Amino acid sequence: MPWLWYVGPLALLVVWYLTGLRGRHEARRDAELVRWRVLMTPKAASRRSGRDSRKTVADIDGPRPVRSMPGSLERMLADAGGGAVISRYELVPKLAYVAIAGPDAKNGSEYQVVVAKLAKAAPRLTVCPLPIIDGRRAPNTGVQFKKDPDFMEQFLVEGPEAKSIGRWLSARVRDALRDFPDAWLFVEDRAMAIAVYGPVDAERLQELVIAADAIFAEHGAGGAPSLLFEDGEADDEDEDEDEDEDDGEADDEDDSDDEEEDEEAAGAERAVR
Repeated sequence: MPWLWYVGPLALLVVWYLTGLRGRHEARRDAELVRWRVLMTPKAASRRSGRDSRKTVADIDGPRPVRSMPGSLERMLADAGGGAVISRYELVPKLAYVAIAGPDAKNGSEYQVVVAKLAKAAPRLTVCPLPIIDGRRAPNTGVQFKKDPDFMEQFLVEGPEAKSIGRWLSARVRDALRDFPDAWLFVEDRAMAIAVYGPVDAERLQELVIAADAIFAEHGAGGAPSLLFEDGEADDEDEDEDEDEDDGEADDEDDSDDEEEDEEAAGAERAVR
């Protein structure tokens, strides 16, 4: 059968091409992870030269690669999209991690996610960018935030307990999501995951961690330490200074925020009913 003379070489050519594409994608992903880890250590970045481009991911200072995370966070990662986990990085031991996931038989996209433990059990909720249909934002049929129309124009919030969700998605949390409009947020019990879908990009991944840090500061476990810096002593000094400067003012601000959030939560519950 003469046609076999052509099929065999063609098949080999296709395999070679696809393998080459995969290799180039993996090399680019690894380079972006190197850049991200450098971005996460600004003091180290200021002393580095162009030699970083020849280093491997494991050689760069920054979030430490780990093989696994606490069980509750591994389950949260599965809720965020599953897929084949390519790598995991520790932001705060036992509390917060970054995971890089790729496609598998059930999940067709690459994504990055910050998973973290929460101080208290939270209502089950999902926040995602409001879908765009035929070039227009779809009607927002999720939990309503009537006093925050800008947020409702950007995000769809879904979950069974509207009032509790309204309380949990405080003004600070909504601001963090607004600053990173590609975010998907998943919350259940005492764990959260905030994800962004698509290939790894160092700056975009850093923005994801910044958004996660703002939400973790509001609800995180273990005293909600910063997810952004390795130098714990510097963070502690900054926190002490902030407490001294803000003493007497923060309580009033928190009280007013709580009252506003209670009103929003009640409005969200009435809208769902």
